[in-house]
Amino acid sequence: MNLDQLLQRAIEQQASDIHILLTKQNVIVRLRCFGQLTPPTVLEGGPTLVNRIKIEANLNIAETRRTQEGQFSVVHEQATYFVRVSIVHSEQGEKLALRILSPFRQRALTDIGLPTAAYQALETAIQQTSGLILVCGATGSGKTTTLYSCIEHINDGSRTIFTIEDPVELPIQNIYQFEPNIGLDIDTHSLLKAFMRQDPDVIMVGEIRDAKTADLAISAALTGHLVLATLHTNSALNVVHRCQNWSVDFFSLVSTLKLIIHQSMTYQTDSQHPLFSTLQPQWQNQLPSSYATLIEQPQLWQLLMESN
Repeated sequence: MNLDQLLQRAIEQQASDIHILLTKQNVIVRLRCFGQLTPPTVLEGGPTLVNRIKIEANLNIAETRRTQEGQFSVVHEQATYFVRVSIVHSEQGEKLALRILSPFRQRALTDIGLPTAAYQALETAIQQTSGLILVCGATGSGKTTTLYSCIEHINDGSRTIFTIEDPVELPIQNIYQFEPNIGLDIDTHSLLKAFMRQDPDVIMVGEIRDAKTADLAISAALTGHLVLATLHTNSALNVVHRCQNWSVDFFSLVSTLKLIIHQSMTYQTDSQHPLFSTLQPQWQNQLPSSYATLIEQPQLWQLLMESN
């Protein structure tokens, strides 16, 4: 089975990931479909398959021990899929993970499955001229879909909207979309810093990964911009722990924070459905005193989880 056949099989089975292990004897392939791993499939021609993946992702085919990351696109039935490639060296051999990003389908904010109270809170928050809205959850939980729905909801031409995405999954008219380029030393932080001189009204950050980016995003929200961003955390409240670990300025955070939305994905045999848990701050004129207060006093938050 060559790469084209493998990708066709994965796409047709709606796989989110392809796991490949290249051993001295053969190559072992597993797919992740609707949250579950398929049984291992042993294939011949492992080195050829791995080298083809490296070439497509513009990686070094001679390197077998260092970590490498890249991406490429593939067209299947007139639809373009992005494939993210991660390669690491294990004791058994090279281990590859291919994340398949399906063609993005724009959804209205009313159609992404938010509970009524959470939808009303989010719709109110994104209409404001400043503040910080965080969407958190695991990889593949639908965070990007939520951010795109927010952007589309407010994209009426009255505000300048900038996004940082890796990669840009859906070109949208009337907004400015950017991708980090590590090869040119352009990362999320440097793009966000450059945005501050571009007269933005709304900034979407595809993912906050470090303290520098978190500080700058909060600073942007503090200085009259609406900032929407994602983080990888296991719960809404874990966002507070993450900011504390990053030593983010506490009073800047609580002065700008409007909502924390946590998403998770539940899987059935042949479908998937997002679940939302939303925390809305309940402090107005008197700010909390510390991170410990946010964690230890649940009355400072309103949990929006009721069903539609």
